[in-house]
This record gives sequence, structure tokens and C-alpha cells, in this order.
Amino acid sequence: MLNLLTAERIKLFRSRKLIIVLAILAILPIIQVANSKMTVHYGNELVQVIDTVINGATGVLMIKKNGLTVLLVLSAFINLFIGEEFQNGTIRNALSLGRSRTHYYASKLVIAAILSLVGVLIMAVIGMISYSAVFGFGEVAEINNYAVYAVQSFGTLYLLILANVSIYVMITFLTKNSAVSLIWSFLYTLATGFGAGIFQQTEHFKQVTYWFTESFLFYFNFASTEDVARYPEMMLVSLITIMISSIIGIVIFKRTDIK
Repeated sequence: MLNLLTAERIKLFRSRKLIIVLAILAILPIIQVANSKMTVHYGNELVQVIDTVINGATGVLMIKKNGLTVLLVLSAFINLFIGEEFQNGTIRNALSLGRSRTHYYASKLVIAAILSLVGVLIMAVIGMISYSAVFGFGEVAEINNYAVYAVQSFGTLYLLILANVSIYVMITFLTKNSAVSLIWSFLYTLATGFGAGIFQQTEHFKQVTYWFTESFLFYFNFASTEDVARYPEMMLVSLITIMISSIIGIVIFKRTDIK
């Protein structure tokens, strides 16, 4: 397992995709603060419920503000990074050396999880610094202990992102093709994200939406004390999603004929 992780790390650092992904996630907060500054310059007021991030304190919610973009960028990276292993035949070489398929799958998931953590951490830190420089650090309304709130919010948002990352890894191992997995990952992201809005309008299927992590990511206000109280539920749904998708991905991968 350690040898596989070392090999993955070397491949990752040699890949231009890593630089592109981190650059996009680092630039997004800067674009957001410039846009917010322009909005205020023309006489409009930033509203937390609508704009999500309005000062340095709410900068920890930068992941939530750019949730869809973050998911699409990470899905593209994962689909290409893993899909190329099948298309180039490098996965066959690794397996021919006696590597465990479970360990191989797990190494890809761990690398994707670490990259996601680094990416969203950079985004949140740059968001907090840039918004503090322009609008001041400020505070989050109705939040008394900011340090606890910031850690809980970042941890919950990361788990929601990680649940989707786990789905993207599973899809790529199932399709074994970068282009096909890219299409299915985009469709999954858009369907579970925006489809939840439709189910929210129904009485009997409303609860179904809360079994998809994107429902929390897209439709909840992470600065509302009422929604903050549902962090444990969000974490539970995320962990269940990661567990189920990983089991399905590993079981099917172990039965896959690699040519």
C-alpha cells in the first residue's frame, strides 16, 4: 500500500493537472472578492444568505460559495487521472506485479482525498485573507465561538466534497474510460445537485434529497444556526456515501477483466 501511495505521489507531482486544479481553486476566491468589491462599489450591499461570503469570517464558507465549480474541477481531474491508467495500460502493469486491487483502488481514493483537502484548504485560506483585506474580518451573525464554528464548518464542507470525490472515483473505475466517466460524473453532479430542488417541492419525496450530499451543499445556509445544528446529519450522510461507493467500486473492480 505504501509503495502504491509513493508511486501515486510521484505521478501526481509530475502531472500538470495538479497545477491546473490548484491554480483554479486558488484563483476563484480572488475573483470572488473582486466581484464583491465591484458590487459594493456600485452601491449594492452584500447579504450573507445570498452572497454566502461577505467578510473574512465567512471566508471559511468559500467552499460552499463555489461548491459546483469545486465539484466539476475535482471530477474532471479524477476522471482524467484514473481513467488514463486504464487507457494507457499502466494499471495492467501494476496488477501484473501482484498488487492488490483493493489497495490499488484505495491508493487512488486516498490521493484524490488528499488533493481535495489541499485544494479546498487553499481556497478557504485565500478566501479568508482576501475578504479580510477588502471587507475586514468581521464576524458570523449569531455565532459566539468562531474558532469552533470555523473548524466544524470546514470539516463538514470537506466531508460533503469528499463524498462526491468518492463517487467520482467509483464511476471512473466502473467505466474505465476518462471521457465516459467525465460525462457520467458531470451528469451525476448536476442531477443530484439541481434535481434536489424538484424533490424539495414534493411532500413525500422531500426527505429523499437529504440522502444526497449535494442537497446540503447547494441549498443550506452554513451560517444559519438552524442549519449548523444539522452538521452531524451531513457528516453521517457523507460517511455513508463514502463507505457504500467505495465498497461498490472495490467489489466491481475486483471482478473487472483488465486487458
